[in-house]
Amino acid sequence: MELQTHKASFATLREELRNRSFISLWGQRLGLGSDGSWTFVEANEKALGADVLLMELDRHLAILRDGFALPDANHAQMDLFSLPATRGAQEDRANFAPSTTPHRRSA
Repeated sequence: MELQTHKASFATLREELRNRSFISLWGQRLGLGSDGSWTFVEANEKALGADVLLMELDRHLAILRDGFALPDANHAQMDLFSLPATRGAQEDRANFAPSTTPHRRSA
C-alpha cells in the first residue's frame, strides 16, 4: 500500500488520536476507508458495509504499554500516585512529625 498518498489522512488520524485516551483504544480496531477516512470499530463489532482496511490495536498498544511501563489496560484509570510512593511519603512524614514532648529552653 502506498502510504505517501495518504499523508493528509494520517494527519487526520493524528488529530483523532489526540482526542482519545490511551485506555479507550483497547478493544478497538482502526479502519481506513477507501476514501481515506479513519474510523474506530469495537473489536466484537461486525465489519463495516463499505470497503475498509481494519487493524487490530491491542497488540500494538501492548507494545507501547510495555515499552513505557504502563499498567495493564484492565484498570479503568491509571493511578495518579503509585501506592508504594504514597506509602513511603506517609512513613517519611511520620518519622519527621514534631515531637509532643515539651522542649526546655536553656538560659
